[in-house]
Amino acid sequence: MATSWGYKKAFMRCACIFLAGTALQLCIGDLNNAFLHYPWSVIAALFYAYLLYLIYYLSDKYPALRKLYDHYACVSALASMVLITIFFGSIAQNSEATGFLSKIGFTRMTSSWGFNLLLLYFTSTLGLGVINDFAHIKQKKWVSVLSHLCVFVILTAGIFGSADKKFIELTASLNKPTSTGVVEDTGEAYDIPFEITLKKFEIEEYPPRLRLINMQDRNASKQFLSIEQAGQSKTFGNWDITVDQFLANAMPDSVGYRAMSHVGSAPAAFVTATNRLTKATSQGWITSGSFIFEPERLQLTPTEMVSMSPSIPKHYQSDVHLVDKKGNERDLAIEVNTPAQIGYWQIYQYSYDTERGKYSTISIFECVHDAWYSIVQVALWLLLLAGVLMFFTAGRRRKENQK
Repeated sequence: MATSWGYKKAFMRCACIFLAGTALQLCIGDLNNAFLHYPWSVIAALFYAYLLYLIYYLSDKYPALRKLYDHYACVSALASMVLITIFFGSIAQNSEATGFLSKIGFTRMTSSWGFNLLLLYFTSTLGLGVINDFAHIKQKKWVSVLSHLCVFVILTAGIFGSADKKFIELTASLNKPTSTGVVEDTGEAYDIPFEITLKKFEIEEYPPRLRLINMQDRNASKQFLSIEQAGQSKTFGNWDITVDQFLANAMPDSVGYRAMSHVGSAPAAFVTATNRLTKATSQGWITSGSFIFEPERLQLTPTEMVSMSPSIPKHYQSDVHLVDKKGNERDLAIEVNTPAQIGYWQIYQYSYDTERGKYSTISIFECVHDAWYSIVQVALWLLLLAGVLMFFTAGRRRKENQK
């Protein structure tokens, strides 16, 4: 019964922290951590670490402080963070949302008082537990202590280093060096400490798709025919669609379309549609069009037509030339989800001129500056090392127990 009541009080503490955060959200709005810019972020982090040490040091004199890092607090804080993360994850996050959920911060997890206070409490229980582990290092397994320390460092860096992050959107034109972007939040101009020159932009697209369009309800069929060569066919409802001719790159001419690899060319197909009930047929060219010429569809009935969907990008990347302030030069290929890194800056392939598609002459990058990245990176590698060592030590203990 005592154990059960201990957990009840610990979970009630977590609930009170979240409710207090929700009340703050209603009273003063979103949490604004803009004041935590360098050097205040470092000062606040050091003061936070000292405060945790002070709480632990005073816990011998004031036993009630031990309730902040006993196993009841640790388990309840971890469970509460998992539950609240799942809860927020089930709600669409939209900073521009309105309504009651938005008012209490549930649509903006990162700026919600309730979430951030609970995260700070969980990090504090973990930090106090790490201090306790080091104080009793002989009784603790050092691999486990290392893993807890790494998680604490990662969370602390995330809390106190978030305001130091800069998100800069930079548009690079072909063969034109640039070093000026705009801050995503404010739209203000910002000079990054290196110069980017776009040398080549490449995009790989999925094969064009044919769909049957119903004009009455303005819906496209869920089924589609992915065209890769002539001779392919597919049945859409009562219509048999056959691709008689397919041009991967084409331009319109006086009689239809002809193959041409030219800026602005687009896929085109000559198709035959046969109605399985009436045996009526329709033939003609269809294309998704480009920024040079309009799309073309094949009308089957007053309410039905065959259309080619716009090209869907499968993969795209930019080949760039970078020069930093010291004159060091690098040639890099920046792909989606594969950023380039220069010092504390990471450069992500963000977008391109979607109207021109594969003929885009610009590339849009998101340049992210994170001064705390190195700390987090070291902690992540140490956490990985701790996981590997934990695996081997567990295997060794299992063999010893079998003997």
